[in-house]
Amino acid sequence: MAPTSQMHFCSVPLRLDSYSNCQFGCQYCFSKARGGAFGLNAATTIDNAKLRKRLHRAKEGNPRGATEDFIQRRIPVQFGGMNDPFGPSESKKSISLETLKVLAEYDYPTIISTKGTILANDEYLSVLARGNFYVRISVAAVDPELTSNLEPGVPSVSARMDSAKKIAARGVPVSLRLQPIIPNFEQDAERLIVDAAKHGFKHVSVEYLKLPVETAAHNFAKLQQTLPGIRKLFAEQNATRVGREFVLPISFKKPRLVQLKRVAEKQGLVFGFAENELLLQNEFSACCNASDLFLRDANFFNFNIAGILRNQLHSGDFRFEVPDDEWLPSHSVFSHLNSKSRVPLGSGSNRDAWTKILKDKWNAGPWRGGPASYDGVVDTGSVDQAGNRIYCFDNYLAS
Repeated sequence: MAPTSQMHFCSVPLRLDSYSNCQFGCQYCFSKARGGAFGLNAATTIDNAKLRKRLHRAKEGNPRGATEDFIQRRIPVQFGGMNDPFGPSESKKSISLETLKVLAEYDYPTIISTKGTILANDEYLSVLARGNFYVRISVAAVDPELTSNLEPGVPSVSARMDSAKKIAARGVPVSLRLQPIIPNFEQDAERLIVDAAKHGFKHVSVEYLKLPVETAAHNFAKLQQTLPGIRKLFAEQNATRVGREFVLPISFKKPRLVQLKRVAEKQGLVFGFAENELLLQNEFSACCNASDLFLRDANFFNFNIAGILRNQLHSGDFRFEVPDDEWLPSHSVFSHLNSKSRVPLGSGSNRDAWTKILKDKWNAGPWRGGPASYDGVVDTGSVDQAGNRIYCFDNYLAS
């Protein structure tokens, strides 16, 4: 368990994985090409005894390190942050089942992400029902005939829907995570949203496909075979590089996502934009997942760019202002961040150093994750007395 480099925009940056690899071979997933998952022969598993000790120390008020500060604060953890915890190995090893039991023992707020169906088994359902869990079922939004190619080894969509229905019947909130939406298959996304409402889902989040910069990756070759025109489509739509991915422009995504929002709300579902540019358009505080609506006794991380903006949504403009009592781990967070997010030694206290990172992002422009990277946020051309840029919000979503 550890916080991730998404801290600068995510309200739930704490991640937990029970397996070091994923047995599913989704063609749109490039974590293996980036070292985020190891080969099958190098697989390791979580030490659940160590997890219990960390939760106990945090509960007793003796946290060691930033991760346990997050735990003591009861920031929800995303279980399955990099690798699916309920793949084929789980049916033999039951490692994730033991992890669930530990989390339930401490009533720890947990967001589960999976494409598997094992959670619908009775022994898992009983643990889910007594814990503090919110289950997100991931599905690629595409023509059904292409699903098995895109998601080899993954249970069918209908099996995932049926498992979600069983989970929901036990009083556990379930979300449909449409990730990715394949361009020009939006009607399939609509179909899946309508079906989700019939299976007891409470929420849906949506995000378009991103293409990797690692075009030599084995999965990318498979993806192009399944979706032969995908690279050309991204080029024609002037997709831009953001980090290690090519991302479709907001002008392409936004009107299509707004339509999906209408469909979801007509079905009585809470809707979440999972595109970073549209996070401020969500009508809840916890990023795209709306876990603030579904988990109890939980807090959220707001000492970041998105949090600063969200706190000023109705104030007329956006200024670099952070409340004096805004929570930050007392231990250093910088060992958990990637090299581009770290600060030089001698940058002051943990709070001063983190504030410096945010201030640099605030003033550096949209490509660094600054305010102007969010749809509708515009640089006014003015600065405050400290020399920080002032922004305004020029529009909300079209109704």
